[in-house]
Amino acid sequence: MARRRRWGAASIAGFLLLTLTGCPSGEVPDPEPTAATSGGQGLPGRPTDASTDLPAYSGPPADAPPSAGPLTRVLATVDLTPATPGVFARLVAAVAAPDGGAYALLTPADRGLPQSLVTVGADFAIARTVPLPRVDDVWGLHVLAGGGVAVTGRLADGYGVEVVEPATGAVETTVLAPTAGRTDAESGRSVVSPDARTLYLFMTVQTGDGGTERLFAVDPASGQVLADRDLADDVDAASQYPVARQLAGLVARPGGGATLVFDASPTEVAEDRIPTLLTYDERLEPVGEPVRATGIAEEAETQSVAGAADGTVFLLVAVRDGAWILAIPDGGGAGPLLAQLTDRIYGYAMVVEPAQVWAVLPASVGAVGVDLSTGELGPLVPFGCRPNLDVRDVYPAPQGALVIGECDTPREDTQMLWFLGP
Repeated sequence: MARRRRWGAASIAGFLLLTLTGCPSGEVPDPEPTAATSGGQGLPGRPTDASTDLPAYSGPPADAPPSAGPLTRVLATVDLTPATPGVFARLVAAVAAPDGGAYALLTPADRGLPQSLVTVGADFAIARTVPLPRVDDVWGLHVLAGGGVAVTGRLADGYGVEVVEPATGAVETTVLAPTAGRTDAESGRSVVSPDARTLYLFMTVQTGDGGTERLFAVDPASGQVLADRDLADDVDAASQYPVARQLAGLVARPGGGATLVFDASPTEVAEDRIPTLLTYDERLEPVGEPVRATGIAEEAETQSVAGAADGTVFLLVAVRDGAWILAIPDGGGAGPLLAQLTDRIYGYAMVVEPAQVWAVLPASVGAVGVDLSTGELGPLVPFGCRPNLDVRDVYPAPQGALVIGECDTPREDTQMLWFLGP
């Protein structure tokens, strides 16, 4: 580990629900899909059935806040073009700010130019823009306890984190591992602890000579590495193959630590995958065995992951007939199907509100909610983009959700930030 400091200036109709939690009175429910038996044969230590022997998700916790209801309004639409005058820059990530605003990360098409961190105030106006060294492959954007903003990913000379002071543009860089040169696959994810004082980062880098898969716990304020774990043996207990391109997400746990989500291949057939969770405490010691969210016969692949304050991991997985929304409680296993969607085109991003009642997903015209207690769809939230809209990602926000993407209104490929509320 090296450290240095630098200072400087789907059509919506396709979302109809087919099978939901519960059933009308008098009907006999079908067996839960997550209890399907395996048709494959795993090697010892690599089971191919769902982890139904652990406590299942039973709904929102008793101390969860009340639901705000479905998101029905666009509170603000922010055109980020003025943030980089004369330069076309793509919006690659955003994170909600505690005051109701947001931070947005823009990457210029010209690789010789630095990235820009844009502060959007609580009045939804662009407050300031500061440059920062490019992070070519952004894995996460986080607001820290001290007010800094952490950007994780592939840096100029390694994999790690840049901490930016959005008011001054001062940057501190921590390199956690050197760049591997030419790679066959590289990816990562990062999350911050509930108190925003510890950053957890997972990286998977595969080369022709092998690879590395490591989980770090870092104090972003000082750059100190608090823990560093090689996950090769942990992954091998669940999969014949490394995580590599099957990385799905990383979720913070309430008492410290993180849960890694990837699609494991427990047999020699790499395409036979199971959405799998590996859980670690604040010292990065394993908590229990690998948890399988489905059985191998269900042919599920993870599309998006969302976390909750109590450590519950929500998964949207693609299956043969569409997509499922599942939930795995912290320390628990496979459980009921919360919702089944016939269209999986827009399942690449998902946010679940703190009450764990409503989720929001991208849609062809903007966004749409799903009631996790019934599986029913909420109203569409149109963004008014013509002729084209590209919703890139959805993030949690205090007032609802934050959405990034491209809109052809008022001009082609306009980089947009949308604030959604109930």
